[in-house]
Amino acid sequence: MKYIYYNMLIWLLASCSFLEEYSQDTVYVRGYQDLEELLVGEGYMSAYAANSLAYQWGYYPYIHYMQDETEECSSDFVNSDYSRKDQIFGYYTWQQRCGVNEQGTSWADESRDWTKLYYHVNIVNNVIDLIDEQITGSEDERLGALRLKGEAYFLRGAYYFTLVNLYGKPYSAATATQDPAVPLKLSGEIQDVVFGRESVAEVYEQILSDLKTAETCLGQTPDPATVYQADSTALHLLLSRVYLYMQNWEQALKYARKVIGVRPELRDLNDFNSGGFLDKSSEETIFSMGGNNIVCNTVNLNAAFQVSGELYDTYDDNDLRKNIFFWKYNNFIGYAKVGAGPGSFGQTPDPDNREYYYFCYAMYYPGTRLGVSDNWLLRTAEAYLNGAEAAAYLGDERTARELLEALRVKRWDREKYEPIQKTGEALVTEIRDERRRELCLEGHRWFDLRRYAVCKKAPFKKTIERVYAIYDWESRNIFKYAEVYQLKEDDLAYVFAIPKSVLEFDKGMPDNIRENREYVRLIYRNNE
Repeated sequence: MKYIYYNMLIWLLASCSFLEEYSQDTVYVRGYQDLEELLVGEGYMSAYAANSLAYQWGYYPYIHYMQDETEECSSDFVNSDYSRKDQIFGYYTWQQRCGVNEQGTSWADESRDWTKLYYHVNIVNNVIDLIDEQITGSEDERLGALRLKGEAYFLRGAYYFTLVNLYGKPYSAATATQDPAVPLKLSGEIQDVVFGRESVAEVYEQILSDLKTAETCLGQTPDPATVYQADSTALHLLLSRVYLYMQNWEQALKYARKVIGVRPELRDLNDFNSGGFLDKSSEETIFSMGGNNIVCNTVNLNAAFQVSGELYDTYDDNDLRKNIFFWKYNNFIGYAKVGAGPGSFGQTPDPDNREYYYFCYAMYYPGTRLGVSDNWLLRTAEAYLNGAEAAAYLGDERTARELLEALRVKRWDREKYEPIQKTGEALVTEIRDERRRELCLEGHRWFDLRRYAVCKKAPFKKTIERVYAIYDWESRNIFKYAEVYQLKEDDLAYVFAIPKSVLEFDKGMPDNIRENREYVRLIYRNNE
């Protein structure tokens, strides 16, 4: 039996108008442009429309709800949009099987992200299998095919990097060769085999191999004229991130510097007027793919979740991001990092009017596509943070502070900014805190908490606590009580279980152990 069996690929290739079908079983590629159309159309993550918590339409949006950046919108335990909560319960409370709702019955297809990511991998594999035959002809054709080859290897490395960090333990040199990760499928050929799980070390080795091949290819070719296709700068930033996760500080700093050398620009919030901070035309945006779900789930008081008070309180009052990244109405904290900004939709600015906030910042209603993704966004600020963190671990505190300062001076009120004087572990903590503030809700925090826990230079672990309100099942606006859940240090839930459907097909594939989780206490309206 097999699980990664994408017989639909033959259908895809045979049904594409740009491919000639010579027989029932054979298709022929007429040029690299045919493969580019396939890669752009099916190899890259789809730009799914912003939606509610119907996460089956996007890519792993639950990643934002498992860590300390969000919380349930239930400050007074009032939540009329109860149905949305139920969809995310298993992830939000770190259940053994994430697809269950609060009643313990199935709700979500846990294999959806596994399937989608391996689908993209198989598309990319087919492009890789065929692209070398197209590196011929004119110089323009040769360079076009070479660039496409680089993009394909970049994507395969990116997808396996995502898979290993969802389904494998964080990289630790001491255990990486023994820790099981995910299957490696490196050919577009349909294989009737049982797939096993390669180790974390083997998967990372393959990631680096793919990204190095991409580096060779993309370094010889002109960049595509869009942020939705990878270029050499995106490749270098991803390499910096991968090496940071592997605790290879020298290489992480090296590639961060490569990015900064080409794309040093940072948006100065002192000169920021209005509109969304993140957009595809920003001088900081390097690469984006996939959808964005966080906006629609944190924009108004009827939404199931909001930005956590813990995250919001980490921003100094002189930090301009506090009022640009978020909006606040009473005790509700909304997300404004991607959005329209004040004055949209003809609304008259009124800080005391809830509807003003909704219409000004909830620009992207369900069904509307956003310009950038909260799954895969590469931007310049990360290069400064990657480099600062790596330099601090290496003991090069001067470089670490310089890189950190270069970012911070663009984010603080310039009249009230004070340089950082911290050293040692305090400097490392400051860099990590700055990373949390700058990259919030861009898909980093869950993975950062994982890797901090195994960091050989400065390990950091924390317990996360969740409050989940329970309403009457029939009358969903009637509050009953709230359950409190905990994700403790070194918790097994930091690694996802292998989807049941995968285990059923690939008999003998080992699963990741996750404990059954119960609430630790109850909260009633009188706090008893």
